Amino acid sequence: MLTLTVVTPIFEAAAWLDEMLDSVASLRVAHQHVVVDGGSTDGTVDILRARMDPALEWLSEPDRGQAHAVNKGLRRATGDIVCWINGDDLVVPEAIERALEHFAADPDTQVVYGGLDFMDSDGRVRREYRPAAWSFRRYLLLGDYIPTPTILFRRTRFEAVGWLDERWADASDYDFYLRLMHATKVGRLPDAHVRFRYHPASKTGRRAHVQQDEALKIRLAWAKTRRQRAVMIGFDRLKRAVLPHLTGWPAPFRE
Repeated sequence: MLTLTVVTPIFEAAAWLDEMLDSVASLRVAHQHVVVDGGSTDGTVDILRARMDPALEWLSEPDRGQAHAVNKGLRRATGDIVCWINGDDLVVPEAIERALEHFAADPDTQVVYGGLDFMDSDGRVRREYRPAAWSFRRYLLLGDYIPTPTILFRRTRFEAVGWLDERWADASDYDFYLRLMHATKVGRLPDAHVRFRYHPASKTGRRAHVQQDEALKIRLAWAKTRRQRAVMIGFDRLKRAVLPHLTGWPAPFRE
């Protein structure tokens, strides 16, 4: 059976850290959980120190931001398959285990993604999201139609394409996954891999427009013609203008 590494970058994550750690510890497959803390002072380190989980490895020290923390975790990864989850979210163990079975059954598949359940701050599932079938063109143009926390990938694949680019403060994951999923076999699975906690302090809520600005710059670097650039810019403007009225974006659900 393939082995798994889960990387978790955190900072001041005490509020929901135990829940996240419990969800990963519930995995019934051989796994390594690498938690990279940026030097928290809110009790995060005490929670990590108290855990009695042989699969858990952690360090706490100042870093240069989330991309740097993820890269630290990736450097420690030993699993055949790798993913990362943030400190306020939860993995769905049964779905992650099925994703590993998919990798084992199809050695050509390099990347797999699935659905996402949006939770509120109290852990209640408020919305279920299941992304469409894989299309690199769609991912390049729309980006977040695939929720990045649901993505798992072979360690050999990321070793081939390189680390997260720390120039991007909020869209380094999008840049990384564009490189990771370009010109390779990607699988879509029907189940939710992750329960994503949306709350007022979350990065998604606070910095959505910064993320979109960076994502557009990343996207435009892939454009080969002026027409492609125009389409990318048009999609971006349309999203910012229409989605807040249709869905309440950037919030994933209405209160």
